[in-house]
This record gives sequence, C-alpha cells and structure tokens, in this order.
Amino acid sequence: MMQAVKSQAVKLPVEEKLVSQFEQVKDRLPGEDWASEQRLKGIRRFGELGLPSRRVEAWKYTALRALLKQAMTPSSSELNKVGDGDLYRALGGDLHGVSAHHLVFVDGVYDEGNSFIISDEAGFIDMTPLHEALEHPPEWLRSHFNRVNPQDDDPMLALNSAYMSDGAVIQILKGRQIKRPIHLIYLSSREQGEAISERNFIHVEEGAGVTILESYAHLRAPDCQRNSATEVLVDKGAKVSHIKFQHEGARAAHFGNWMVSVGAEAEYRAFQFTIGAQLSRSSINVRFDGEGAMADVSGVSLLWDEQHGDTTLNVTHAVPRCASRELFKMVLDDRARGVFQGKLVVRPGAQQSDAKQMARSLMLSDTAEFDAKPELEIYADDVACGHGATSGQIDEEMMFYMRQRGMSEEQARSLLILAFVAEALEEVQNEDIKLALLNSAKAWLGAERERGE
Repeated sequence: MMQAVKSQAVKLPVEEKLVSQFEQVKDRLPGEDWASEQRLKGIRRFGELGLPSRRVEAWKYTALRALLKQAMTPSSSELNKVGDGDLYRALGGDLHGVSAHHLVFVDGVYDEGNSFIISDEAGFIDMTPLHEALEHPPEWLRSHFNRVNPQDDDPMLALNSAYMSDGAVIQILKGRQIKRPIHLIYLSSREQGEAISERNFIHVEEGAGVTILESYAHLRAPDCQRNSATEVLVDKGAKVSHIKFQHEGARAAHFGNWMVSVGAEAEYRAFQFTIGAQLSRSSINVRFDGEGAMADVSGVSLLWDEQHGDTTLNVTHAVPRCASRELFKMVLDDRARGVFQGKLVVRPGAQQSDAKQMARSLMLSDTAEFDAKPELEIYADDVACGHGATSGQIDEEMMFYMRQRGMSEEQARSLLILAFVAEALEEVQNEDIKLALLNSAKAWLGAERERGE
C-alpha cells in the first residue's frame, strides 16, 4: 500500500487535498484562457466524481479510495537535467538503442536538450510540446481536445485535465509514412516523490503511418505518482502502432488513459508492457468511427511482490464492418494482484462486427490473485463476437519433459514463462521494439530468480 506522509497542517482526505492543491498551483500551470477553462472543467468533474470505491463497478478491483493513501505535491516547472547515460540506465540498453525520434520529458517538463527529430523525416512530423500548444492552441486542437472518445466518468482523467503540465502534441501529415518510431520518454528523476501529470495528443492524418512508443521509467524517485493521458485520432486509411513500456519505481503509482478514435479503413495496433509501479491502472478506450477499420489491442504484465496491476479495456464498435482482436497475458508471483476488465460493445446498426478477446494469467505462487471481468454488450444481430479468460500454473508435464532433456528446473521454468508471454509479444510489429521488450521480460525473470535464491 502507498504509505501516508505527515502533514504540517490539518490532515485532509486525499480527494480534498487534490482539489485544494489545484487552487495553489493553477496559476503556474501553462496555458491561456482556453486551457484554464479545460483545467476548471477537469477539477470540477473530479470534485463531483471523487476517488472511486469498490461500489463503482469500473473500479471494483482497484478501489482508489482505499489504495491511494496520499496526495503528493505536484511537480515543479523547473527542469532537472539528465544525461544520455541516465536515459540508458532508466530504459535499459535495448529500448534506448532503438533507432527513433526522441521526445523526452523529465518530471513532467519537456527536455529540449535530449529531444530530437531526425532530419530526414522532420518535414513530415509536426511536433509541439504541450506547454507551448496550451499557450497558443491551434484551432484543430481546440476542436478535438478531450473529445476523442471522451471518458467523462473517469476521475483520474478529469484530474489529468486539471493538472496537465506538459506532453507531446503530434501531427503526422497526410499520406506520410514515418519509418522510425517516435519515442516519447517520461522519466521521474528526483529523490523526493512528486505528482506528475502529462497529456499527449496524436493526430495521424489520412493515409499516414507511424509507430508511437511511450516509455515511463525512473532514475531515483521510487514513489512518484504519475497520471498520464493520450488522445489518438486516426484518420481514414491511416496505420498506427502504439506501444507502451511501463517501468516505474517500486513504490510508484501509475495511472494511464488512452482514448482512441479509429477512422474508416484505418488500422490501429496497440501493445502495453507492464513491469513497474506498486499500483498501476491502464485504461485503454478504442472506438470505431469509420467502417472497415481494424484494431488489435494486446499486452503483457509481469508482476511480483505486492504489485497491483489493472488493465481496463473498452472497445466500441459504433459502425458496421469493423474487426477487433485483444490478447492480454499476465504472469503473477508472490502476492501480486492482476486485474483485467475487458468490455466489447457493439452498438445498434454496427452489423458485421467481428470481435475476439482473451485474457490469460500464469500463476507462479498460491498467494497471487487474478481478477478477470470480460463483458459483451451486443445490440446488433449480424456479428461474430467472443471473449474469455483463463488462469493456470506452469505445466508440470512440460517441466518434466524439458528436465528429461537436460535443462535445469530454472531454465525450464523460464523458458515456459517466456513461451507464455511470447504469443502476445508477437503482436508488436517493430522488430527492434519487440526484441527490447523480450529482453526486458528475460531481465525480469532473471531478477525474479535471484530473489528466490
């Protein structure tokens, strides 16, 4: 559980403190009048919703009123300088080494010195740090902000709208194919934990293609509270690969929201890889807004000790002839708790929808817990939809078979765990990123083995 901190004043409930802190810091947050209006809407909505308890169905397994014990001080606007070696250590050599455009944010502040767009593709990417975009918002951002598949009942998203400090505003121009991934790197670096709020807006115009990689990592602060949100607008015929690597500190809390709108004949592929944070919740919300589109949303979570990892997925088929596939794998050890909530909604008139969803967990201890809640809501009759969830332990017969062929028990165990997660990792199309995530899984297994010795 998150440890409470001593307050010098009268101790307020976490919800009240989050609201009162906003009054103290709102004047130093970036943005002109339009941005201030968005912030006020956000904090008012959070005040109405409050932190969810178990009685709120969407938060039944991750009741923040019980789990979130303190409201950390919002991060300052002062940049804490880091070097390339710091990024290497935080991300790991494989992920840091992926050839990509880099946009770096340290403690919620844009780090221009470590950011770059490689010159041969610079003319196809329009990128502005959020703090600048909020000062002089273009008309398209005003029109679409907080309206891409909006999630009005999510209190953490409302809080993000209030406190957002920086992030990336990216447009991929019509018809352009960006060969290298755009790597958005979010680093916590301070000794003392802070509350960090980042917001991204990604618009991929008609017929364009891009890979977006979001990485969340830490240098020193093991206990920051990060609240991130990304809106993704995928226009007609565009192709987007969207990947997230989450390796926050051992006592951190991480809340992530993706809101995605997929246009006609477009393709959206998402993958989330989670090994960090004591408490994490990733909400992925995808809506088809044009016919003939497809989405593939998958992920892997590797959790141990008393980590709590929640993946909540909502896929809405709002128009006909769209296809969606979802596959999530969780490996749980010690007293870790994995949560998967997956809802597929087929709205009236969304005929010929094709949707399949599966969540599987591998339990490495008798004290781990997996909570799965797959849901279907179908309001059309010409559809092909299915969902499921399974949990189990390592196959002892396979262990015996591999031991008979000369493998040690640990070698056989690690190979079976990697084989379990590899099916989901195959959904990552960029080979360099796939290899980096696979090596992160191997490193996790090595650390887990050392803990058990």
